[in-house]
Amino acid sequence: MTFDDKTRAFMDKIAKKGSVLGLDAMCLLMQALGDPQEQLQVIHVAGTNGKGSTCAMLQSILCLQGYRVGLYTSPAVFCYEERFSIDGAYIDAATFNTYMHRMEDAWQEVERQHGVCATIFEVETALAYLYFYEAGCDYVIMEVGMGGATDASNVLNHSLCSVFAAIGRDHMQFLGPDLESIARIKAGIMKAGGQAVSTWQEPKAAKVLEDVAKAGKTGLTFCDESKVKIKQRKPLCYDYREFSDIEVPLEGSYQLQNSVLVLETIRTLRKLGVVISDAAVKEGMQKTVWHGRMECLCKEPLIYMDGAHNLPAAKRLWETLESDFTNKSITYIMGVLADKEYEEMLALLLPRAGHIYTVTPDNARALPAEKLQKTIENLSYAALACPSLEDALYQALQAGDDMILAFGSLSYLGDFKKIVKASVKE
Repeated sequence: MTFDDKTRAFMDKIAKKGSVLGLDAMCLLMQALGDPQEQLQVIHVAGTNGKGSTCAMLQSILCLQGYRVGLYTSPAVFCYEERFSIDGAYIDAATFNTYMHRMEDAWQEVERQHGVCATIFEVETALAYLYFYEAGCDYVIMEVGMGGATDASNVLNHSLCSVFAAIGRDHMQFLGPDLESIARIKAGIMKAGGQAVSTWQEPKAAKVLEDVAKAGKTGLTFCDESKVKIKQRKPLCYDYREFSDIEVPLEGSYQLQNSVLVLETIRTLRKLGVVISDAAVKEGMQKTVWHGRMECLCKEPLIYMDGAHNLPAAKRLWETLESDFTNKSITYIMGVLADKEYEEMLALLLPRAGHIYTVTPDNARALPAEKLQKTIENLSYAALACPSLEDALYQALQAGDDMILAFGSLSYLGDFKKIVKASVKE
């Protein structure tokens, strides 16, 4: 994304303001913009892991049905503009700069009249709502940033449907120390009298969702794992309720859970009067593209990357390695953030490692590669800290294992993919 000078100066300015919990500033900012979010049909997606894949599948299906569909996701992995897409096409630089100039005008008005400052994430979220409204989107899929109740995307009086991917332990310093606390905050996107859909959850998280739904008289439907009839594991093909021969191109054992959530959401949308054919469901699922989640970058040599950046995601990655890569020796390239449960992730995943190379992600919260190396060695495994992604890839290619897997933080995967494409010729 090419930011013009005015946009860059504004974004740098508000980025330095930090973040403040609550929706007061966001509500005032949306009011200054005319509350476009209230004119949209929003499918609101929360959860700890699986949100992005779920959103991508929903967008693909609705687009195949002929609807104009906006999608807002975060964080960006490969390019900034991927966060704002309509029918799969990212926002262009000129359009983004124009909208950001309007955001600056509204931001200054709110600061002048009320003395409060919206954060960078709130401004980006407000931009998405305004952009999708003025672009005439039939439906908008909004991915919750981190929590739920006080997330900037939750500046809605109503939504078409609240959707919950798997809820697990992450961002505990913001969301609470246990699963129930985290689930309660995420449940805050439910709207009184509205509809909600959830994947199968851990019992404690499911109970919280049920309690919140009951209190707000929200219709809540859980996916039924017992209704899944798997026909083929790789590529995944299965039946679920009235849907038959659903083929999912996205790799990773966790995509079964995500795709079933999408199907159950489609069932709820149909009950709300949204026309979605079986053909659109099947073709939309087949054509879904979502980068960075168990993505194969190269087949010879075999190189994968996966956005397993927290303990719940690491558990899902382990399940995928056990089921889909049972007999392969694997070289790990790992880079993690310091505020994640990386020691628990290591304890789970290291037994599958052949060689291990650590890197420092390009992120202010990154754990230095040397510290990650030391942590691995304290667990009685050998590792080598690499000064760059290029060096890590070089070392991994020399290791001679059957497969290379890069994971640990989303923040370095975009650069890693570029390096692989530039360095490795199949």
